[in-house]
Amino acid sequence: MSNASGLDTPVQFIKGVGPRLGAVFNSRDIRTVKDLLTFFPRAYEDRTKILTVAELTEGNTATTAIEITGTRLMRTRQGRSILEARAKDATGTMTLKWFHAPRGMAEKFIPGTKIIVTGLVKLFMGRPEIVHPEITWNAGTADLADGSNVNAGRVVPIYVELEGIPSRTFRKILWEALSKYGSLWSEDLPTRLREAHQLPPMADAVRAIHFPEEAPGGAKVDTQAMVDFNTPAHWRLVYEEFLKFEYLILKQRLRMEKLAAEKFPLEGARKAAASLSAKLPFELTGDQKKAVDEILEDLSAPHPMNRLIQGDVGSGKTAVAFLASGAVLAEGAQVALMAPTEILAEQHFKNAQRLFGGTLNCALLVGKTTAAERAPLFARLAAGEPMLLIGTHALIEEPVIFKNLAFVLIDEQHRFGVEQRRTLKSKGVRMIGDTKLFPHTLILTATPIPRTLALTAYGDLAVSTIRELPPGRSPVKTKVLRGEARQQAFEHIRLELKKGHQAYFIYPLVNESEADGFTHLKNAVAEADRLQREVFPEFKVGLLHGQMRPDEKAIVMDRFKRGEIDVLVSTTVVEVGVDVPNATVMAIEHSERFGLSQLHQLRGRVGRGSAVSYCFLFANVRLGELTATRLEVLEETTDGFKIAEADLEIRGPGEFLGTRQAGGLTFRLAQLVRDREWLLKARDDAHAILSEDPDLLNPEHQPLRTYFEREGGLQFERLKTS
Repeated sequence: MSNASGLDTPVQFIKGVGPRLGAVFNSRDIRTVKDLLTFFPRAYEDRTKILTVAELTEGNTATTAIEITGTRLMRTRQGRSILEARAKDATGTMTLKWFHAPRGMAEKFIPGTKIIVTGLVKLFMGRPEIVHPEITWNAGTADLADGSNVNAGRVVPIYVELEGIPSRTFRKILWEALSKYGSLWSEDLPTRLREAHQLPPMADAVRAIHFPEEAPGGAKVDTQAMVDFNTPAHWRLVYEEFLKFEYLILKQRLRMEKLAAEKFPLEGARKAAASLSAKLPFELTGDQKKAVDEILEDLSAPHPMNRLIQGDVGSGKTAVAFLASGAVLAEGAQVALMAPTEILAEQHFKNAQRLFGGTLNCALLVGKTTAAERAPLFARLAAGEPMLLIGTHALIEEPVIFKNLAFVLIDEQHRFGVEQRRTLKSKGVRMIGDTKLFPHTLILTATPIPRTLALTAYGDLAVSTIRELPPGRSPVKTKVLRGEARQQAFEHIRLELKKGHQAYFIYPLVNESEADGFTHLKNAVAEADRLQREVFPEFKVGLLHGQMRPDEKAIVMDRFKRGEIDVLVSTTVVEVGVDVPNATVMAIEHSERFGLSQLHQLRGRVGRGSAVSYCFLFANVRLGELTATRLEVLEETTDGFKIAEADLEIRGPGEFLGTRQAGGLTFRLAQLVRDREWLLKARDDAHAILSEDPDLLNPEHQPLRTYFEREGGLQFERLKTS
């Protein structure tokens, strides 16, 4: 993408930077000219119109050219300093004001100095004033004619503030960098794709994004289109980012298809799954049957399955996974299921035993499994006994050796690091004769993945979706509550408890020590004590959180399941997999601090029995409009897929992938939701390139090949889900 001889120049050598500002840039990972030129604006302001003082109106951001007439430095009773500069033009006078003005600033305002200022206009005693304006020194309207002023007289880019570098200085540095290095961009895109989508050359696009110019013929810059990132220049960079990303993702899928894996005869697998299915205490839904069939089809192929099974909370994903596991065990191979918590691993183990009456050969391996229990278990694994081993990250420890691990299941994979997942899969890599076999992989997630995300981060996975919920599940009534409505909710919860039902109370913090900077937030430890003493003294309140030892958590959870605890106060440790059908209330404090998908997961802990269930989302009285709208989504729908789409739009991909994997989606300009049309175009084009020229040997693909050889490989390693 870049010309190494110029764009890789260290940023400190740009005119106006030097070692001191260079260190500031480096602290923000802006190390080269290329890094600087791809630090794109977050917004734009139209400063093409220079207003007179008489035209300034309160509440609007404006730019005006004025002359300094005098200054004064004042002190408040609290000892704060206020710098006030008076200025004028031919139409009137105004004031500029600074609180805590930097030392020596007052000396700059010499009467007669001409400046151009931009800022939010307020009226004070009938006179316009701007507090903390942005200033272009020694400049008037005549100085804007040639278009070289980067702070006024044009559509001006607005960047994320870099501490230690004023906005006007930052723009000047960018202008210098573009002037000297802006023409050095090389073209990575094949010309035919750029022309097909009517996209400008890279050098033109980068310049236009930073400093848009009037089109030939005097056509004005479309400021709204710039703000919306909806111009050919923006499209060019968005498309290129997506194309390179999708090429890597789809190439990973092709790579998986070239590897070998153990084939499981389809008819035999179907018979084994059908035999196990007959033992279930319920009838599979249509979606579950379809998912089982898709998995068995993959298992019968000669290359490793790499499939994601996604379904809403309570949709029966684990039952599907167990049936597929049974088909593998019937052929004499081994299966491993890794869950993120001991509570969830134990629950999977108990469910496997309960659902199939002991006919599915299972074992459990978690942190608290004793040495006496581990030794015979490890011996059975090493001997090749067909077994489904369910556990936590204990599965990836060195003493655990499988003889023929052919099928790996990972529950809620975003809770594991890439290396943890790879380590587990590596335990299934084995040689049969001259052939290296890799295990089949199935990933389970109760967080429905929006389509745009499935095409990117999970693009190398086939996807099975379970939308239908099993019959008999009761709907969960959800209400966002603020202020006095809280007391009514507590009375409702008390009535539910009197009926013999149970309730969860969820808090964002474990204890007061975590509240650094957030002292207004309630914590689980203090609130468990308060609820027991003041609110529900006649009921038993229990406490569960992530800082407890695994055996302590297991005891509390077991008591809650047995009904010995009426109210379970917890953090989000109960988010995934906890199954207590008698619980009918989920109360979440500070709900505005959680993501929609996380709130939906928590809500899924209730409504698992036949009784009507309730979810109370307690929120701050002073909710912002966006936050209030976000929480209302949960009141309106229980469809996890709709909620996931809303969450992606509001919070971005990190909510679904976890921060480590979300780091792989480091698009500089592209956004999954806003730019989904370009994502689909790029995916189609990447697919076509891989079909025609997978190794990029055609001359027109040489620049793209060079890019991947130079820097794309690093990104590729971070993106792999296997």
